[in-house]
Amino acid sequence: MARRGWLLVLAASVALGLLSVAFNVTTTAELSGEADTLLAVRSTVTKLVNAGAVWGGLPVLSGWLVRRRVPAAAAGMVSCLLALVVHYGAGRLLGQFEPTVWADNQFWIVLAVVVGGPLGLAGATARRRVDRQGLLARLVVPAGAVLEPFIDGTFTMPAVMPWPGRVSSIVSGVVLLLAGTAGGAAVLVMHRRRQLAHQPHKQRCAESAQLG
Repeated sequence: MARRGWLLVLAASVALGLLSVAFNVTTTAELSGEADTLLAVRSTVTKLVNAGAVWGGLPVLSGWLVRRRVPAAAAGMVSCLLALVVHYGAGRLLGQFEPTVWADNQFWIVLAVVVGGPLGLAGATARRRVDRQGLLARLVVPAGAVLEPFIDGTFTMPAVMPWPGRVSSIVSGVVLLLAGTAGGAAVLVMHRRRQLAHQPHKQRCAESAQLG
């Protein structure tokens, strides 16, 4: 199970790194203003794939897949770093990034190391089905998706920005907001159901103890 979890972590990291590069590719028609609708659609997908909630969700997923706390923290850091290496490396091969991309993005590499471990731990903690810590861990990604559009000012883009950029920002913000709200609601509902299902078992245990 541990080996399978790590393989899934590596696969998810590579997939995110490649997807983020793939949707960054801009056609000549988009650059010339001849395909603004296509630009708006691609920009929307690009902003979603590169959203902080998605990249922050990767180490949470990695921790959940690996399960145990110490390996989960390691998986969180490894997944973030691998996704960044694939993203920048593939971008260099495609000519999207300059040779200085590694030095220019040291902040993200350091951030991956700093937050990857805690987010990986959150993923492992999310497996705790009934207690409050498990609930809070499962709400990390939905909460991030809800807050991100407001932190980034997605809904208040300046009017001077070309319309594909404004539309893609608003649409991606709405998608994150709705997805985060729906995800958070689903987590709360499932948590409540598990609590209700767990209560009769606890009551039976208490009654057995009293009879004993």
